[in-house]
This record gives sequence, structure tokens and C-alpha cells, in this order.
Amino acid sequence: MGRTDTRADAMRPTLATSREFFAVAVVIVVVGCAIIFRHRWILTRIDIVSGIVALGALAYSLRLADPAPMTDEAIKRDELLSQFAVFVVFLAFYAMTAGSDTSPYNAHVRQAFAFIHGHTYIDAPNYIEHAQVGPYSYQLHPILPAILLMPFTAIWGMNTNQNYFSIIVGALDMALAWRLLGHFRLTVNARKWLTVFFGAGSIIWYETVNGGSWGVSMVVAILVTLMAFDETFDQGRPAVVGFFAGIAGLARYDLVFVWPVYLALLLFWRRRSIRELFWFIPGCALTVAIYVTFNFIRYHSPFDRGVVYYMPKDQQTLFAFRFFPGNFFTLFFMAPGLNGNFPYIHPTFGGQSILTTSPAFLLALKASCRRIETVLIAMGALIAVTPSLFYVGNGSAQFGTRHYLQAFPFLLILMALGAHRRIDQMSRILITASVFMITWGVWYVRFYGLGG
Repeated sequence: MGRTDTRADAMRPTLATSREFFAVAVVIVVVGCAIIFRHRWILTRIDIVSGIVALGALAYSLRLADPAPMTDEAIKRDELLSQFAVFVVFLAFYAMTAGSDTSPYNAHVRQAFAFIHGHTYIDAPNYIEHAQVGPYSYQLHPILPAILLMPFTAIWGMNTNQNYFSIIVGALDMALAWRLLGHFRLTVNARKWLTVFFGAGSIIWYETVNGGSWGVSMVVAILVTLMAFDETFDQGRPAVVGFFAGIAGLARYDLVFVWPVYLALLLFWRRRSIRELFWFIPGCALTVAIYVTFNFIRYHSPFDRGVVYYMPKDQQTLFAFRFFPGNFFTLFFMAPGLNGNFPYIHPTFGGQSILTTSPAFLLALKASCRRIETVLIAMGALIAVTPSLFYVGNGSAQFGTRHYLQAFPFLLILMALGAHRRIDQMSRILITASVFMITWGVWYVRFYGLGG
């Protein structure tokens, strides 16, 4: 069937869209390599791989042709190709901006290596945060990243590069964000702006290229959360939504509390029956079973007590109302410092507020509260951040507010709901400002470190 609706054409990616993305990826690789060679830095394997993928994808896209008239099959091809193109762009972008240093904080690789060898305790040097229980050391992070790393660790062992894994997952996050945005009434241009913001205007960029254990947990949590939302706003199959929403709790425990939001979306927005909603349960039950079993093996408790073992005995209160003011200040008010030393503006070691790293998140407030999906997604965002607001630590040693990354997919959806098809001038200004602020932060930490 031919498609002649101009408005529909503006809301779907074409073959030209993907070619444009692939060309951008090639430019990123060329510029990145030029800078690397200019400063005599090391060209890493992920840099080389991203360059090969970008060139190969561009060459492949140039061989394709659009049928006349446009068919449904070609439209589907173009959408899938655009998703791959976004992955290629951000694979190149993250690879080229990651630097050649590999984070020593590879707790997930160590955990995956332990699983491969049939035990849960890890080899933990002093710089790896861990719980010491008798003679055994246990990592403090949720289990899902280690599970995903097991196939790679089975091949490369402890030489598995956690930074490379983080870069690939981060690029997948952006491809999934692009795909998710395609479920809303947005023009292609609006999808571009929101995807660029999500990948380069938020601290997802910093955490992805950092590759440390805390950051990897976050980018994996974002990955499966985006998968859950993609299914919710696509076919809405409760079993699939339940699986991805469930295992998201194995990457970030806070996301367990969001399960009722998915159920409410399926019930009140997707109009699924109560009987159908029972298929949401198996994914959640699987998560609970893995979580409880893993903790019984390590701590003889159904709960993860790793952080309690890690902290001094007189400081083992993890959640309390007295922690709220400091965390609230970090989330909304903590700003960079100013002094007379170049570059004059310096990130605070304890973090920066979401408004001084990604002010474009304010666009989430444009979503209409008259829509049931807006209310439910907003509730999900609030629920996702609430535990961190009462947690003993604010994240520390961070650029931005990493304890709140799990809410970013919810905020992205609110931004899409409030966009009304197009991105207006103020939105473009806020997104551009966000990209500038994150670029400054990534550059500063790369050359001066978090301590200045």
C-alpha cells in the first residue's frame, strides 16, 4: 500500500535518515581518531571496531534503494535500520570519548568470573568495594550485569573489558530510546533531539564511558527498563513487560517498587484484563527467586546485606529521614564550584544537581496531567527515586547524581508526551545547554579528574 500522507512521512524515519546517522558516525570516528593521533593517545580496540562498523554500515545503506511506491515492508526496514544506525552513532561517540584508560572497578567481571567457576564469592582487592564475611568477599552490586557478562567472561576470563561492555550497553540504550520514542506522536526531528539529549545531554554519557561498577549497574538498569517500556507502548504483552520490568530489579533494586506502575499502565491504559495481567507475575517471581537465592548463599538472609557488612558497625543505618535533606539538595541544588583557577568552573566531588547537568529534564513538566499515562509514568519516576532520597549516601565521587539514573527512562517518556509532535525553540535551547554541560563535565573529569 502506498503512503502519501505528508504528516505520516514526517513521523517516520527514511533510508536517508539512516544514511545521515551512519555518515555522522563516520565523522565522529574520523574526528575522534584525528584527536587521538594529535595527542598521541592510544587507539583502543573498541575505537577500531566502532570505525569498522560505521564504515560498513554506511556502505551497506548506500547499496539499498527505496521501492516506488513505498511499501509497508520498506517502512519497517527503514525503522529497523534507523535503530541500528542510532546504535552505531552512539557506539562511535562513546568509544571515541571514553579514552584509553580502563576502570579498575570491575566488580561485575569478577562476579561473572566467579559464576563461571561455580561460586558467588569474588577475588576482591582493596580498591573494590566488597562485603567481607569470614574468609569470603562478596561484591556490593546487583547481579544482572554479571549475568550478562558471563558469556564474555567464559571466553576472555578476567581479561574481559568492563568498559567495552559498558560502551556497547550504553549504545544499545540509545537505540532502544530511539525505538521507544517511535511509539509516540513525534516527528523524526523531535526523536533526534530527544535521543541526542538522552545520550549526550544526560550523565548517561559520563557513566557509560566511565565503565565503573556503579555506572555499569545503571546503564544495564536503563537497558531493561527501556525494553519494558518499549513493550508496554508497543504490543503490551503482560508476560514480556513483566519479564523485563522484573529483571530490571536485578540491576537496580529501586525498580522493584515500580512494578505496580507497569500493571496500572497495562490495566488502565492498555485495557488488559485482570486474567491477562497474571502473566506479569512470572518475570517478577523469577527476579525474587534469583535475588533471595543469591542472598541466602552469601549472607544466609533473603535480603542483600552486603552494604551493611561493608560499613562500620556504628554506621549501619542505610535509610532514614535524616538523610533526606542532603540527598534532596544534591538532586536539585548542588552546583559546581567557582574559583580563579582554569577552567574556573569545577565539578563538586560529591556531585551536581540534575538542573546543573541536564536542565532539559524540565521539559517533562510539559506533559499533560489529564492523561492517565502521564500520571502513571510520573508516579513511576517519583517511586524510582524515593529510596535514594532517604539513603545514607548521595553517590559521592560522581559527576551528576548517579543514584537517580533509573528514573531517566520515565522522564524521557514524559518529555515525549509533552513534546506535542515537535520540539519548540525553548526545548532546543534547553537540550543544547544540557549537551554543553555534560560535554564540559566529561572533558573536565577526563583531563582534571573529579578532584580537580
